Amino acid sequence: MDSIPQELIDSIIDNVPEPSLLSCSLVAKRWRQKSQRRAFDTISFFSEAEVNRWCADIPQDSDGISSYVRHLKIGVIFSWDEPTLLSRIMGSLSSLTTLSMYATGIPDELPGHIWRGEFGKGITTVHLRLPHCTLLTLTSMILSLPNLKELCVERCRDMPEEPPPTYSVTHQRGPLNSLKLFEGVDRIGEALTKLQFTSRRLSLDVGITNIEQLLLLSSETLVELKLCSA
Repeated sequence: MDSIPQELIDSIIDNVPEPSLLSCSLVAKRWRQKSQRRAFDTISFFSEAEVNRWCADIPQDSDGISSYVRHLKIGVIFSWDEPTLLSRIMGSLSSLTTLSMYATGIPDELPGHIWRGEFGKGITTVHLRLPHCTLLTLTSMILSLPNLKELCVERCRDMPEEPPPTYSVTHQRGPLNSLKLFEGVDRIGEALTKLQFTSRRLSLDVGITNIEQLLLLSSETLVELKLCSA
C-alpha cells in the first residue's frame, strides 16, 4: 500500500460511489482524509436537533471534518428555538462556499454576524427557496456576503408585510456571475434593483416587476438572459 502514489489513491477515491466512501476511509491512513473530504463535502440538516448534534459532536478544527464541508443544505426548519444555532454552525465551517436553504427561517441576528466578519467570506453561492423571514433580514444577508457570485431566490410570496426598508450600500459590489429570481419574488427583485445589483447572467420569471430596471442595470455586463414563466 505504501508504494502506491498519493495521486493514484486520490484519483481512485474521486471515482468511488458515495456509499463506498466510508469503506475507503478505513483502507489505510493515506485513504482517510481524501475519503472524508468527499464524504463531508456536502451536509444536510432537516431538524434543529440535527444541527445541535453536529455542533456538539464535531470539533471545530481548522483541518478537521468541519473544514471539509463546502456545501451546507438546511431544509424545513421553519423557526429556530435557539436562533444562534444557525450562526454557530456556519461559523464552524471554515471552507463553506455554498448555502442552500429550503423552507427555513433566517434569524434576524444572522446578517449582523456576517457583517462583522465572523463568517461568510468564502460563500460564493446562495440558493433560497421559500425562506421564512422578513424582506429586511433576507436582503441584509444577501448584501452582507462580500464575495457572493451566484444567487437564486424562489417563492417568497408569504413574507410578512413590513414598512419598505431603507438601504445603505457601504461598498461597491462587482457584478454577480448569475442571478436567478423565480415565482413570487417581486419584492426581492425590487430590493436588489435599489441595491444596484448587476449580473452577467440573468434568469427571471417574466412576471417579476421592475424587470426592465434589472435588465438596464446589468446591460453593460450581461452575456446571458433567460426569461421563464412560473
